[in-house]
Amino acid sequence: MLVREESRVDGSPATDVTTPHRITTIVAIATDDTFAHVYSDVRQMIEDGFGDADTRRGPLEFFSAAGAQLVPVFGPAWQLVDLRESRDEPDVDRLRQRLAAVVDHVVAYLRKHPEFVKASGLTLDEALLHLPRPAEQDLAHVLALLPHHTDDDKTIQPLSQGGWFHNSLHAAGWTH
Repeated sequence: MLVREESRVDGSPATDVTTPHRITTIVAIATDDTFAHVYSDVRQMIEDGFGDADTRRGPLEFFSAAGAQLVPVFGPAWQLVDLRESRDEPDVDRLRQRLAAVVDHVVAYLRKHPEFVKASGLTLDEALLHLPRPAEQDLAHVLALLPHHTDDDKTIQPLSQGGWFHNSLHAAGWTH
């Protein structure tokens, strides 16, 4: 579902979304489950380049940490300006399944390209043990292990940009 900032000609809302409020902890997931990133808010996500035309990326879906589907809001030039919760019930299990599929994709990629973990000083098996396990671990812990930006230093934490997990996600899915 796409949302425009303005309302319809008849004055009715442009779409069926909840009242806007500041959403924290945004999970961006490629629709083919090959990539995921976590952002603290929309501003940070937009600063990372979301909303601009980018041929290196494919379609995305957005979720809150509570499993709510987030609907993109576009400005007059069709650039991403906000995300709003849909009226659908949050589905944490669906979010877990999607994140598990992303991790499974990275595992398959790493098994074919173990050189991504060699520079970190880990064996492939050791590296795989460090990956998040969305089906088994607390969701907040899983989200903390995924690449995400922090406002204080603008780097990707805790597996920093240049780290094997972050780079593996991009190599197996998208580039920045």
